[in-house]
Amino acid sequence: MKIARGRELLTLEQRQDFMQIPEDELILGTYFTFSKRDLEIVNKRRREENRLGFAVQLAVLRYPGWPYTHIKSIPESVIHYISKQIGATPSSISLYPQRENTLWDHLKELRSEYDFVTFTLREYRIAFKHLHQLAFENGDAIHLLHECIDFLRKNKIILPAITTLITSYSRVNG
Repeated sequence: MKIARGRELLTLEQRQDFMQIPEDELILGTYFTFSKRDLEIVNKRRREENRLGFAVQLAVLRYPGWPYTHIKSIPESVIHYISKQIGATPSSISLYPQRENTLWDHLKELRSEYDFVTFTLREYRIAFKHLHQLAFENGDAIHLLHECIDFLRKNKIILPAITTLITSYSRVNG
C-alpha cells in the first residue's frame, strides 16, 4: 500500500476502502434487512425501479452512511439481497432514477421518515468535539476516521464527502 505524503491523510485506495460496501452476510443481515415498517414505506412507490432505488438508498444511508449519490458502486450481492426482500428484479436498479428529482425526493422522504440529519456546521461541531476527546486517547488517523464515521452513523447523521471527514480529522489532530 502506498503511503500518503504531506497533508494527504489517506491514499486513494484507503478512501475507496472507507466508502466500499462490504458483502459479508453479517453486514447484509444487520444493515440491509428490512422491517415490516421499512417494507411498508418502500412499497409506497408504484414503479419497481423506484421501490428498489428507494430501498437501496435506505440501506446505504444505514450502512455505510453516505447518500446514494456518493456511492460509486453497490455490489450486485447487495442489490440482489435487497431486491429479494421487496420482490423486485435486481436489474431494475439500472432505471433508477429516471428523473434526478426522484432521487432527491426519496432522500428527503428518508430523512423525514427515519430522522436522518444532513451534515451541517452544527453536526460538524458535535463530531469535532467527540473526535477531539478521542484524539487524546489514540491519535491514529485511520482509527479516528472510523470513530468519526461510527459516531455520525449512530447519530443518524448522513455522512458528508470523504474529503470533508478528512478535513475534520486534520483539524482535530493538526
